[in-house]
Amino acid sequence: MNRSGFRIAAVFLLLTAAAAAAAAGEATALRKLVQRGEKAPAFVLEDIDGRTVAVDPGGGKPSLIVFFSAFCPLCRELAPSVREIASRIDRPIRVVAVNLDGRRFAGAVRSFIAEYDFRFPVLLDEIRNDMFMASDPYGVDKTPTAVLIDGRGSVYGSYAADRMRDLVRDFDRIVAGLEEGNGVTN
Repeated sequence: MNRSGFRIAAVFLLLTAAAAAAAAGEATALRKLVQRGEKAPAFVLEDIDGRTVAVDPGGGKPSLIVFFSAFCPLCRELAPSVREIASRIDRPIRVVAVNLDGRRFAGAVRSFIAEYDFRFPVLLDEIRNDMFMASDPYGVDKTPTAVLIDGRGSVYGSYAADRMRDLVRDFDRIVAGLEEGNGVTN
């Protein structure tokens, strides 16, 4: 093949690959972040120690699911506040963290957990069929992201990236609203 034919073939292959990638992107596009009133998706993941943990929001107990990365500066900034929220014993809220870094970076995740003294389940999101098992159904596309779920399993609020500061700052007020007839049992 001469140079001209090679160039034409290369351009054709690049355009074909770009079109295929665009079509595949449409098929696997992330959903929008879950919104208030939606049913919170259940999921099953392994924790940092390899134990299987099922998260099925509802059952009369609210949940706070925090999606994070050990390499995210904002996650590190807000980690002490998340730990403080989780340590409150006067609130009947289940706190679960979902790490998006994967088992490959388990060492970094363990260091993060130790550094910030997380005493709640930390699960490792897993990719199956080109999808994250927990974060994709929730529409998570940045970290940190938190989703507050009422006792009936409905999303009460979702907070992505900088909005996490609002959740941390106004947590008591937000939870008080959640507890006022929104599926919370003591």
